[in-house]
Amino acid sequence: MILHYLKVAVRSLLKYKVQSLMSAVGLAAGFVCFALSMIWIRYELTYDDFHRGAERIYMVYGNSILSKNGYSVLQAYPLGEALRETFPEVEDAAAFNNRTVLVEVEGRESARKFIEADTAFVRMFDVCLLEGSWSFLHNTDEVALTEEAALSLFGTREVLGKSLKMGRDEQKITALITGWGEHSNIRYDIMGGVGKDDMAWNVNIFTVCLRLREGVDAKAFAGKLEEHDFNPDGGVLVKGLRQEKLTRCRYTLLKDENSIALTYIQLFAAVGAGVVFMALINYFSLMVTRIRIRTRELGLRVVCGSSKAGLSLLFGTELTVLMLASGFLGMVFIEWTEPKFCELSQVTEGVMTSAAGYFVLILIVSLLLAAFLIARYTRRSLVTVLQGNARLGGRGIGIHQWGIGIQLFFTLMMLFALSVLFLQLHYLKHTDIGFERDGKATSLFSNPQIIHDLRELPYVHEVQEDMYSLLPDYGGASIRLTEWEGKAADSEPIEMLFIDRDRDFMDFYGIRLLAGDCLFDEPNEIVINETAAKALGWADPVGKKAGRFTVTGVFKDVHTTSPTVPVRPMMLVGRNNALGVRTGGNMVIRFDESYADDLKAFYNDWAAEHMSQWMDTPLRTANDVYDEYLTSEHALSRLLVFVSLVCVLISLFGLYSHIVLACERRRKEIAIRRVNGARVADILALFVREHLLLLSGASIVAFPVGYVLMRHWLERYVEQTPIAWWIYVGIFAVMALLISLCIGRSVWRAANENPAEVVKRE
Repeated sequence: MILHYLKVAVRSLLKYKVQSLMSAVGLAAGFVCFALSMIWIRYELTYDDFHRGAERIYMVYGNSILSKNGYSVLQAYPLGEALRETFPEVEDAAAFNNRTVLVEVEGRESARKFIEADTAFVRMFDVCLLEGSWSFLHNTDEVALTEEAALSLFGTREVLGKSLKMGRDEQKITALITGWGEHSNIRYDIMGGVGKDDMAWNVNIFTVCLRLREGVDAKAFAGKLEEHDFNPDGGVLVKGLRQEKLTRCRYTLLKDENSIALTYIQLFAAVGAGVVFMALINYFSLMVTRIRIRTRELGLRVVCGSSKAGLSLLFGTELTVLMLASGFLGMVFIEWTEPKFCELSQVTEGVMTSAAGYFVLILIVSLLLAAFLIARYTRRSLVTVLQGNARLGGRGIGIHQWGIGIQLFFTLMMLFALSVLFLQLHYLKHTDIGFERDGKATSLFSNPQIIHDLRELPYVHEVQEDMYSLLPDYGGASIRLTEWEGKAADSEPIEMLFIDRDRDFMDFYGIRLLAGDCLFDEPNEIVINETAAKALGWADPVGKKAGRFTVTGVFKDVHTTSPTVPVRPMMLVGRNNALGVRTGGNMVIRFDESYADDLKAFYNDWAAEHMSQWMDTPLRTANDVYDEYLTSEHALSRLLVFVSLVCVLISLFGLYSHIVLACERRRKEIAIRRVNGARVADILALFVREHLLLLSGASIVAFPVGYVLMRHWLERYVEQTPIAWWIYVGIFAVMALLISLCIGRSVWRAANENPAEVVKRE
C-alpha cells in the first residue's frame, strides 16, 4: 500500500512539476536560512554558559567618551577586590587583562591569547592545575600553558621547564592548566601573573567580572553599583559603573562593530521561517485545489474500500516526498556553504547534525498542519460527491485566495523592507557626515622614508605626520567640564572629546565652521561642535565660557563612529593649549579617491619590504572604515535580495499555478460566459480584477506593518532616509504588472477554447 501511495505521490508531483519545483525550492531556501541562522544564534547565546553559576556572572563597565560605543570595559585592577569588600551581594570578583601577544618558540612565531590573572580569577572561573605549580601567578617571568596551547606550540604536553619568548621577554613554563577553547569571551592560551606596576587605580587596562550570590536581585544590585563611588584615599574617582551578564557580552559590550549584529541574525531566522511558511501556504492551497479537482477520484476510492485515514495518508505521502526533496536540496546547499558559514559565524562543529534536527522539526510541523487540512477538505469533497452535487467551479473566497493573499503580504513586506534598506544605505553613503571622507587615509606607522615616498606619488596631494585621524578614529583624549556659563543647578558634568589641532586640521578634513572663527591665538580658546553647544544649553556659544576655556567658534558635527552611534560632544584647541595635552600621532594622507587601490597596493608593497611581518599597521581609507561600519547592513541587504527574489518567485509561480488550476476548474463557467456573449477581454478583466483586489487587500495590511517595522529600524541611525510615497506606488505597480502577466497566458488560452467542445467534455 505504501508503495502505491508513493507512486501516486510522485505522479502527482510530476504532473504539476513547475508548482512542485517551486514549492521544493522555496522550502529549501527557507530551511537553509532558518537552520543556519538558528545554529548561529544558539552559538552566540551560549558563550561562557559553561562556567559555574554562569547566570550570576556579570562584566563591569562604565561610560567613556573616548569609546566609539560610549562605554568601556577597561577598569583598574583593584576594583575586583573593592567589589568583594564593598558589597555583601558579591560572592566573588576578579580582574584580568586579556590580550593577544606574539609568541616565539624554536624560531616559530605565532599570535596567542595571553591573560594576566591572579588567584581570584583562578578561583572564580575554576581553572585547574594539571601539572606544575601556581608560582607563575606571583612571578612575572613565569607562565602557564593550556593543554591545547602546549600541543600546538611544542607538539607535546611535556612542556614544564621549557621556555618561550613573548615580545622581548623570555618566559619559563612552570605549569599546565585547563582552558576552555574558543567559545568564550575570555579566551586564553597562556596565563601569567599581574605585574605590580599594573595594580594601581590609575591603570585602566583590566576587565572585571563579578559573581552574585544566589538569590540576589541583579536589577536592584545594578542600581546600587551605579550609585556607588569608588574614591580610594581621595584619589582616582570611579563612579557610575554598570554590569552586563557575561553570557550576553558577546553581542553587547564585546561585540565587533564590523561583524553581523545578533539582531540581524535573528531577523535572518525569522525571514527564513517566513519563507518556509510562505512555501507551505502555497503548497497547501494548491493541494486543496487539487483535492477539489480529484473529488470523483476520491469518491471512487471510498466506494472501493479506502478509508478516510487512507486518503489522508495518500496526500500526506505526497507532502512527505516533497519535503524530503526540499530537505535534500537544503542539506546539499548547507554542506556546500558550510566552510564559509563556519568562517563567518565561528561555529566549529555540528552544523550538519543541527541542520538535520531543524529539518525534522519543520517536517513534523508541516505534517501536523497538513493532516488538519487534508482531513477537512477530503471530508468536504467526499460529502459533496456522495450527495451528487459536486461543484468543480465556484468563486467564493477559499483557501487558495487566502493563500495568495498571505503570499502577496509576505512578498510586499520583503520588497518594502528591501527598498527602505537600499535607500538608507544609499543615504548613509552619500549624506554629509560633517567632513570630506573621500580621498583620506590613515596609518599608525610613519617615518621620513615612507612620507617621502608617498609624497612622490602623483595622486597623493598631501601627507601629514603626527595628525589626529577622524576616520578611523585614533588617538583622542577627553575632558570633563563641571562648570560653564549658564549652567543649571541640576546639570550633570559633560564629557567632551578633546582634540588639539590648529586650523590646518580643519582645512585637511574640510570641517565647516558654522559660527565665529578658529584662530587659536590664546591657549584657552576652543572651538566646539553643534552637539557640545546643545549639551551646554547654548543657542549662541561664541564668546561664552566653559571652565577655563573661551568658545570662539562652532563647527558642524562630524560623524566618526558607526551611523547608529550619536555624535559625541567635541572641542578643538590649539597645539599651545592651556592643558598641555597632545593627541594624534597618526600619518594621514589626502589623495585622489579613484586611486585608493593603487595607494593601498603601494603601501602594502612598501611595508612588506621595510617592515616586520608582525607589525600590524595597515593603511586604512576613510571610506573603507565607513563601509565596515555597515557590514551588518550589507549582509542584511544581500539576504533580503535573495529572500525577496524567492518570495516573488513563490508568489508568482503560486499565482500562476492557481490560475491554471482555476481555469481548469472553471472551464465550463468560462465557456458558458463566452456563449452568452462575453469577450475574451471581459474574462481577462474578471480574473485580473479578482487578483488585483487580493493585491490591494494585501497592500492595505503589508504597507502599514512594513512602515512601522522599518521606521523602528531606521530609528537606530543618527541620519535617516525619508520613506517617500513613490516606494508604495512603485512596489504596487510592479506587482500588479507581474500578476497581470501571470494571469494573461492561462486565461487567454482558456477563454479562446471552443465553448461547444468544453461543454461536451464536461
